[in-house]
Amino acid sequence: MNILKRIPIKYHGELHDIRLINFTVDIDEVKELVPHQIRIRDFDGRAMISMVDVKLKNMRPAFAPKFCTFSYRHIAFRLLVEDEHLNAGSNKGIFFCKAFTNNPIMVIGGKALTEYRLENARIMENGDTVKVNNGKHKVEYTLSNKLCESTFFENQELRKMIGAIDRAYSTLDNNVRVTQIQREKWPIQQVECSSFSTNFFKSAKFIGAFRVFETIYYQWLPPKSI
Repeated sequence: MNILKRIPIKYHGELHDIRLINFTVDIDEVKELVPHQIRIRDFDGRAMISMVDVKLKNMRPAFAPKFCTFSYRHIAFRLLVEDEHLNAGSNKGIFFCKAFTNNPIMVIGGKALTEYRLENARIMENGDTVKVNNGKHKVEYTLSNKLCESTFFENQELRKMIGAIDRAYSTLDNNVRVTQIQREKWPIQQVECSSFSTNFFKSAKFIGAFRVFETIYYQWLPPKSI
């Protein structure tokens, strides 16, 4: 099956209704989820997860004609990792701890072609509230369209950190690989989150949320070994 994962495929697509819910957890809770070759960013003994909830539309491999597209809902726990030594002193990377969709076909394809741990989940949306059920585990949040008026320093720092993310790390046969995401813009805006809960992580502590209100056109480049 790893043979398929070695095929260098570039994807084009659109990101719609992007939501980024950010929280920290005790590093000990996520250590076992991360290959030893990848270093977790340490925030005073805690790790940071930027959960992305996005509707991917008009996705297609670069070699496919424009009418051969697919769309699906994608939710993932993106763990911030230490990669400044690879990026001239700037941390820009994440590791997918877990990823979910409610499209079984995408789960099969995702597992065959990538290392991003895509699993099937039940995704329910009622107004501003989203619930994700994956077996006994769940995550739920309520996010509004209202911009957060807070100007605290830590929120500006959070926006800078999350806005810098543009690559994902993974391993294949003990080799670290990086996939870069190319996009013309990434106008994240901090919004109010009235509730957040999850039992995926016992120590989860919410720290801030963002939305992107525009359609983002992007390219998902083939992974490269580093």
